[in-house]
Amino acid sequence: MSNPRASSLFLAALFIAAAGSAPARAQAAPDLGIKVRRLGPRAAVFNVGPWDNTYLAVATQKGIVVIDSGFSKTVAQAVRAAIQAEFKRSDFAFLINSHEHSDHTFGNSAYADIPIVGSELLRAAMLGFKSDPASIAPRLAIPEQSLARTQQDLKSDPKLLENPEAARGERFWKTVQADYAAGIDFVPPAITFDRRMTLNLGDVSVHLFSYGHWHSTGDTIITVPEEGLVRLGAILYGGHLPVVSGPYAPKGALTAAIMNNWIAVLNEVMAQADEKTQFISCHGWTIMSKAQCAPQVAYLERLWNEVRRAKAAGKTLAEAKQALPRVERFPEVAALSDAADGLPNVHEHNIETLWNAAP
Repeated sequence: MSNPRASSLFLAALFIAAAGSAPARAQAAPDLGIKVRRLGPRAAVFNVGPWDNTYLAVATQKGIVVIDSGFSKTVAQAVRAAIQAEFKRSDFAFLINSHEHSDHTFGNSAYADIPIVGSELLRAAMLGFKSDPASIAPRLAIPEQSLARTQQDLKSDPKLLENPEAARGERFWKTVQADYAAGIDFVPPAITFDRRMTLNLGDVSVHLFSYGHWHSTGDTIITVPEEGLVRLGAILYGGHLPVVSGPYAPKGALTAAIMNNWIAVLNEVMAQADEKTQFISCHGWTIMSKAQCAPQVAYLERLWNEVRRAKAAGKTLAEAKQALPRVERFPEVAALSDAADGLPNVHEHNIETLWNAAP
């Protein structure tokens, strides 16, 4: 199908017809090229797929805790098997969802035998998938569209056929596409929390901080102090400025209350970290340090304060932008890229977005 809208509607209709009715299918696990990086004696990151998704697993006295499931049930099953092989144990205790996007929750059914944990915001978003399947048509179209681009790239450059990563990418999207065609069994979190939650697992405690409306409707930051780990979700990256309400952010106005919550949560998490803490995003292979993340948090807080101050003083948005040049006023992030998520000037985008949120 060449028409993306028609394709999306077709997939949504297919989902409505098939969801919840497809029988379990026994099949060999696909070779998805899962990479494993140990972060400590009890923790490891599992990376898979063309989007560089990372899934964190922590082996505790009371069982293995996994953060995020994956694009689909088959992908999640493969990651679960890799986790089991890495730790040589199969006693899974909890699955935690960091946010509701398809590449983090559409594989929840692979963990339906254990408690699934998530914020109340995230659970509400997932229940919305069930009540309004058409709302996720763009998400259902991702594997078909991505597979078409991959196959076009392979056709345009035959040398890519010699690259095992290209073949794995094609295999990955075919796997997800087949799962979506069979129907997605959405399994929302059964254990929810509002602002904060702690899971005590004997030798390890897992702390959840509801971040809310950022990359998704229900972003959550997860920390494991005993292992010195912070799972940031898609909130901060090492290479570019944090994007306030970027193109992938949820619909709905950013408010001062939401912004204040971001600052409070980030400062709380940073206060608990030290120079050995490892910060992990939900995409990418790079592990960040506090020295990399703290300047981004300081930038967000200072920019928010400066924008509010300028607006309260009666300045215009144009005057605020002129008075807040990134390099001169925010040298702590001068080395970071000012382009990300399709935005050529993240800093000016952030000023304008915060201006609209300021009272």
